[in-house]
Amino acid sequence: MATLVLTVVGGIVGGPVGAAIGATVGQQIDAAIFKPKGREGPRLADLKVQASTYGQQIPKLFGTMRVAGSVIWATDLIERRAKRGGGKGRPSTTEYSYAVSLAVALSARPIRAIRRIWADGNLLRGTSGSFQERCVFRWYDGGEDQPVDPLIASAVGPDSASAFRGLSYAMFEELELASFGNRIPSLTFEVEADAGDIDAGLVGDVLLGETGRCEGGWPFAGYAASGDRLREALAPLFEVDAAGLCSAPDGWRLAPAGGDALNLQGFCEARRTVGAADRIERRRAPLSSLPGAIRLRHYEPERDYQLGQQAGAVAGGGAREDRIDLPAVLAAGSARALVQKLAAAAADGREALVWQGDLAALALPVGGLVDPGDGSRWRIAARTIRDAVVALELRRHQPIAPGAVAADPGVPVTAPDWPDAAGTVYLFDGPAAGSVAASAPRLLVAAAGGNDGWRGADLWFRPTAEAEPIALGTVRPAAALGALSSPLAAGYPGLIDTVNEIVVELVNPSMTLESISDAALLGGGNRAMAGGEMFQFGVAEAVGPGTWRLSRLLRGLGGTADAMAHDAGAPFVLLDDAALLAVPDDLADIARSGGAVLQWAARASAAPADVPIMAAGRALRPLAPVHGRVEADGAGGVAIGWTRRSRADAGWRDHVGLPLGEAREAWRVELSPPVPGTGPWESIAPMLAIDAATMAALPPGCAVLIRQIGDFALSPPLSLPLT
Repeated sequence: MATLVLTVVGGIVGGPVGAAIGATVGQQIDAAIFKPKGREGPRLADLKVQASTYGQQIPKLFGTMRVAGSVIWATDLIERRAKRGGGKGRPSTTEYSYAVSLAVALSARPIRAIRRIWADGNLLRGTSGSFQERCVFRWYDGGEDQPVDPLIASAVGPDSASAFRGLSYAMFEELELASFGNRIPSLTFEVEADAGDIDAGLVGDVLLGETGRCEGGWPFAGYAASGDRLREALAPLFEVDAAGLCSAPDGWRLAPAGGDALNLQGFCEARRTVGAADRIERRRAPLSSLPGAIRLRHYEPERDYQLGQQAGAVAGGGAREDRIDLPAVLAAGSARALVQKLAAAAADGREALVWQGDLAALALPVGGLVDPGDGSRWRIAARTIRDAVVALELRRHQPIAPGAVAADPGVPVTAPDWPDAAGTVYLFDGPAAGSVAASAPRLLVAAAGGNDGWRGADLWFRPTAEAEPIALGTVRPAAALGALSSPLAAGYPGLIDTVNEIVVELVNPSMTLESISDAALLGGGNRAMAGGEMFQFGVAEAVGPGTWRLSRLLRGLGGTADAMAHDAGAPFVLLDDAALLAVPDDLADIARSGGAVLQWAARASAAPADVPIMAAGRALRPLAPVHGRVEADGAGGVAIGWTRRSRADAGWRDHVGLPLGEAREAWRVELSPPVPGTGPWESIAPMLAIDAATMAALPPGCAVLIRQIGDFALSPPLSLPLT
């Protein structure tokens, strides 16, 4: 239209010259307006980015591929609230967590299995089949008889729910989002649509719906077919496979040029011979018209289907570089062999030959191979008939034998795929810590798994068997957690123990312990607990995978001298670890009398396990007094004295008054063994006098046990012999 208008206007204004200029400008405008839509083939990025756009094309998958898919159904974020704390005048804490249910379409063709699943690039489900986050997972293979998902049916109604037949998809029910910033993560799936390798022939036959119509040569591990037309879906495969349309008496087919070449001698009249006269035209394009290099981008299976690239140089090519985006899975060696084949075959279309024959040449298939008589191989690109003469346009064909070559896939950047790990959760009744005396037991929860893929556990506290569980949160893997491999005898808490050694077997063999200097040891380094004893160690030696020998020990710290003897299997934990989780005081106070239960479930499991909470309260007990002394008073009696210690400051302070740590100072002194009618005594000061008459009535070998009376419990005793 613009051509006609501008030609007339230009002729009126400028005559013939103006009309020519107007026609030229009009043709350019018409070409821009009415330009046909360009062809867009599959893009590699389409398989990596999860989408939820209405009308988004879903590819048909072949072989084994990694695909992001499209979200076809989802709920709003599911909010959960957990309230904890708030006892004894303290404010409560309300924590929020979120989950989502969604369905992700994967393939417009039936599939056989879903293997690994990635979320934001990290493995959500590994080869073991276990999920790293709690969810309910189902998938549908895309068959024409697949049922409606029950969750979708319950959300929109059975009559409105779609079964998405012919579409394979994955369903996540209440996928927890805490690890993804409370948002839906980008999910990618390793999908197996066919067993073993596939080729262009299989893809073409499936897409065309006819068996035997297509033939392929180069094997691929997987392929994603997409495009507005069938030609666009097949073009990338047949381009790299050097396949074309071949005609035959029984119909056409798509196949790579190959096989035996037919001699053109049999397609001339008997009175003629094949000679130079039959070659009526020969063309050869310059080498500069060829690309200098060809780059092939594909998916690399050795790097979890990340993008891979192989390049091949074209002999004698120009400065242009061609890039081929192939939405297929190829190992590095196979991709390098393929790009070398493409580079070697880049000159196939450079040389053309027009050959003429009689009507017998109509039997030659277009796309087939022929030999003009000199032993060379040519592919029939086109055929024309005029005046009983058949003209064949031939293109040079230089076949390259397929096969893998050595190639480096590059440094893999993959998420570790850990096998399922058994979780271990220990509960420790810790001693007092800090400068304020505890008002509730100090219960510490430590957890770890058998490998670094274990991601922690969710915890619940049940005051009684009938009570509802109270959420405590998530405990992360501890830095060092294990159990004693052999029994441990008691030691003296006032000195560095160089006699006893602790052999501990850690839950995870990758856990490590470190030695420290004596200065760091006396400064409080390497604090740990074994059973109910808190201690420090100066030397840590690895004696096997996950097994360590600990020596140069400071024993019975924090008032735990009464718990220094241990059997094999006693739990061990390194205390200098932020991953330990403390039970809130209001709940720990409930556990003082025993009967409570700690429940835990690993992030990959929905079945909780129980850990009974025995009567706890070591942090509520005053520390045993020290520096006991018994002195004669010169009149047959004795004066008993001792030095107070404080659970508000468990350190050793000579000649320094420690804080009391209790509401009042009170002491209980009793005889051991008990003597009827004598004692016990109570005192408000760290001293007691026993008169001569009482001493005379005591049996030989009698001793006194001195305990501090605390706000919640009695301290361990200090034993002093009287005789």
